[in-house]
Amino acid sequence: MFFRKALTIIFIGMTATLAGCVQNAMQIGTNLTLCCPGTYSEYSEYGLSTENMPLFLRDYVTAEFDTAFQEKGMQRNDQMNDLRVILRYNHINLNSQQQDVDPFVRVESISVQLDYIARIEIEMIEPATNNAVWGGTISRIHQVSPGEYMHEDRARPAFTQAFRSVLASYPSLIADDS
Repeated sequence: MFFRKALTIIFIGMTATLAGCVQNAMQIGTNLTLCCPGTYSEYSEYGLSTENMPLFLRDYVTAEFDTAFQEKGMQRNDQMNDLRVILRYNHINLNSQQQDVDPFVRVESISVQLDYIARIEIEMIEPATNNAVWGGTISRIHQVSPGEYMHEDRARPAFTQAFRSVLASYPSLIADDS
């Protein structure tokens, strides 16, 4: 019981913090979790996989990640690569009474707004050593009313910008002309 109350307090604090940073409905927050133990000049090709990613998100989220990472000079090669990238999805229900509700499986009998944090963890692993060499997250608070659906066209630019932002600390292979 104490643990659940503590988690609720933490989530409320996270919600307030993230809500304070939101400037528009499609803004996605970013967080760097691991930076710079790798030999980045040796990485030029990456393989990409997803874990727990809802099917409707998978194609366009990976496409937007590819766009942002290729701007750093990296090339995607899922067969032969020197860096393995995993995009791992999870969500955190903010209402303790909705802990068992999957926001992507809306049963017709559910007539309440769902409040949750959608989060994508980015983990980069060097296959030669199996060591994590870079990591970050993107996340957004969602408030979904019954009958709402994902607005993919509006979300794509927000995903691209979030991936660019979180990857800002990743060393670029492309020379800066400025």
